Amino acid sequence: MRPGTAAITAGALIYLALAPTAAHARWERLGCQKVGFIVDKDVIRVGRGEGRFKSIRLEVSGNKVYMDDLKVIYANGEPDDIPVRSEIRAGGQTRPLDLRGERRAIKEIEMKYHSQPNFKGQATVCVDGQS
Repeated sequence: MRPGTAAITAGALIYLALAPTAAHARWERLGCQKVGFIVDKDVIRVGRGEGRFKSIRLEVSGNKVYMDDLKVIYANGEPDDIPVRSEIRAGGQTRPLDLRGERRAIKEIEMKYHSQPNFKGQATVCVDGQS
């Protein structure tokens, strides 16, 4: 082994050990919205031109929500329809939902959902973006 090669190899191994993996991806809160008890549609305005995201996930608190569809509007105005069609329990979240293209700047996210009225109260849906 040439002099200095061991240090370079050790440095590369440390970098690989510390590099973020899919399991440890960095998530950033993009916004939250309280949702109503009837079939409804709400918008979370993101407007993060500086942030670029490859996927999003939804997190629900307060009460369960049945999320029908999402429409992600990118900074350039292009829409991306993402069918979710699943119930998200209070305290739960969706799997990562991949966005079209590489990393995209998001202007807003339109949610179509319905929640179930009960004594647990109103649900809040939060959207996180993965860079």
